Amino acid sequence: MLNKVLTQKRYIYAFSICTVLLFSLLAYILSLMFLPKTGILIILQLAVVVVSLSTNRTATIIADILGALNFNYLFTSPVYSFQMNSAEDIINTITFIVVSSLTSEFSIRYRNKSEALEQAEIRSNILLSVSHDLRTPLANIIGSLSTHNEYKEKISHAEQQRLINSAIDESHRLHNYVENILQLTRIKNNTYNYLFVPQSIWQVIKKVEDRFSDPRLSIHKGECLKDVLIQTSLIEQAIYNIVDNALKYSPSESKVTIAVRSDNHFTYICITDNGPGIAQQKLQHIFDLFYSSRKGDSGQGGSGIGLTVSKGIVEAHNGDISAQSTDQGCIFEIKLPVGEPNAQN
Repeated sequence: MLNKVLTQKRYIYAFSICTVLLFSLLAYILSLMFLPKTGILIILQLAVVVVSLSTNRTATIIADILGALNFNYLFTSPVYSFQMNSAEDIINTITFIVVSSLTSEFSIRYRNKSEALEQAEIRSNILLSVSHDLRTPLANIIGSLSTHNEYKEKISHAEQQRLINSAIDESHRLHNYVENILQLTRIKNNTYNYLFVPQSIWQVIKKVEDRFSDPRLSIHKGECLKDVLIQTSLIEQAIYNIVDNALKYSPSESKVTIAVRSDNHFTYICITDNGPGIAQQKLQHIFDLFYSSRKGDSGQGGSGIGLTVSKGIVEAHNGDISAQSTDQGCIFEIKLPVGEPNAQN
């Protein structure tokens, strides 16, 4: 996780420097043609604004300082030096630094406000989703247990067991939904405490199989599976969400297959179903938050959270997740980088 954070910071700082250099080059080319110093300063300030809207405060400060140095080196007399002989150039440089700093501060505040509004919208959508998706399993649990309690003396033992099993199934459904809400909140707020250790993915697959205990679920193990660097509970939840969807939308008599294999660089987990498939225009949106086939409170479809959570978890493991529709259903593939060079049988 630390390496990932350092890589992101290097990318941000590299983006900041490259943006200023690119805009400086543009300003230099235009200055050779017709552009006055005022126009040059505007272009350099624009570079700082672009950086501030895309990165953080530190990268913006770097862009501000680099822009001022470029203006001094390329556009003030004596050219190609960091000296200034003109009072006007000195004033222009100071003005550039002040205006760029203020503009970047406004840009950062605007971005923070936009992110806050986005978080508020997410929270609102979560509440709307919760109001629907918690209500249904809770109503079923209450209904089953109330019926059992009220009529247990009048109904058969088999009917009592059916009601209890129904309540248990709905409890598992409720637990899975709450777990996804929790993982989604952590992903959006970036509050995960990752602890990745090399583990066999096969043990995770077996746990997923045990959670379903569904005869329609078939798992296949490739030869020489390699360990992956994962946090077991998270990857288990990511796989569970996909398999849950596959079982939910597949015909009751059809199989859902989990196939696992490894090469020298990645371990691949393929979940294949025989459901109705996904329309091509919808395929690119299935991992979007709250994207669902459900219309309002009716119709078949989930809350639009599970696949988003799966994608966030897999990407946090430096992996990739993809989906494709076939003539006989869908194929979801999770790709995780291997964590150990030694194969595990």
